[in-house]
Amino acid sequence: MFDPASCLRNMKRCAFMGIVNITGDSFSEGPSSAPESAVRRAIALFEAGADILDLGAESTRPGSTEVTPGEECRRLLPVLRKLKMSLPDTWISVDTRHGETAAAALAEGAHIINDVSMGRDEALLEAVAARNAMLVLCHSRGTPADMNSPQYTAYPQGVRQTVEAELAGAVKSAINAGVLKEHIFLDPGIGFAKDALQCRTLIAEADLFSREFPWLWGISRKSFMGGTPDSRGEETVKLECQLIAAGASVIRTHDVRALRCALEHERKGA
Repeated sequence: MFDPASCLRNMKRCAFMGIVNITGDSFSEGPSSAPESAVRRAIALFEAGADILDLGAESTRPGSTEVTPGEECRRLLPVLRKLKMSLPDTWISVDTRHGETAAAALAEGAHIINDVSMGRDEALLEAVAARNAMLVLCHSRGTPADMNSPQYTAYPQGVRQTVEAELAGAVKSAINAGVLKEHIFLDPGIGFAKDALQCRTLIAEADLFSREFPWLWGISRKSFMGGTPDSRGEETVKLECQLIAAGASVIRTHDVRALRCALEHERKGA
């Protein structure tokens, strides 16, 4: 049986996860993230070297409005089905907070659930367990509507220490729901309930994170860098290379080709 978690753990390099927004209101792409162009954009990411395609049909940027699972599936499932036909051997991840969406996506052949709510929906954990799928637990607090409020951005014990402790609780819940420990990857949640300084602290301390679980990092074009999404490409790639050097197992990015080129340049210059 195909096991993406085992394959990723055994890769001799960091895996590239290409971001495929299917929302129409992505913080980085705006209307260009409409469902109608998602398959084309996904295939372009695959051709650029993406190992995983991460499909997201609900925007979870700070201040965004929640999308119902029904609407999320309406956007997501046609794209997922077309990609399974066009790219049958590609690993497909679905970025969702909802158990109903996770169950539907896994039934259609998705391999990974990328959960930015850190496992707070027990139905999502149960869906992953039922399919022996891979689970990414992303650190977060609150909801997109309120995650940047002071109650959620306070880390008096230290941001890295608290992120690790809260993720450990989420891991316990996932395992109790039947998710296999070896199928769990962790994401420190850059941009989720964290200010710019806290985001940069986590990146600077990336090599200090526990190695009990593999780490996925998603920093691409996020607002802690300042400026506009279009102006953040160069710093995104620089920080992604830094995270790979610090031991990242997966990098979730908008621009797979730029990251691959930067790494190749570094290798040639070494």
